[in-house]
Amino acid sequence: INFGKFLVKKDFIRPPLYYNLLFGNIACAQTNLLHTGVMLNDIQEDALVSIAGIGHGQLMMNSMAIAIGKGVRVGLEDNIWYDAERTRLATNKELIERIHVIAKANNRDVMTPTEFRAQMQMEPGYGRYGRIYN
Repeated sequence: INFGKFLVKKDFIRPPLYYNLLFGNIACAQTNLLHTGVMLNDIQEDALVSIAGIGHGQLMMNSMAIAIGKGVRVGLEDNIWYDAERTRLATNKELIERIHVIAKANNRDVMTPTEFRAQMQMEPGYGRYGRIYN
């Protein structure tokens, strides 16, 4: 967050800003409300924010993000287990479907890629950011 502020101050990046906060890393913020609140307090209110947790903290942090109106980062890169007991390996599809259920229970809509690109003032479609190979 501080480095992001430095980059804005030096005019290397400009709003709109997107922060992807990852909690539960032993070297950084932990998966709790205090660490989350401290980090969110330091981010500009108009920035988009996604919150994630590593391992067993992923579901808790994703649920909290949805409850407080923030975005979610979810996937196997942060957690390979579907359950806290580590008895069932997850798939990205299952993890995303669970987020959709939690979002619906909280009366939250899921932002589409097109909506995200518009908010971030990115080119529509794949633009210059990549393309699909057939």
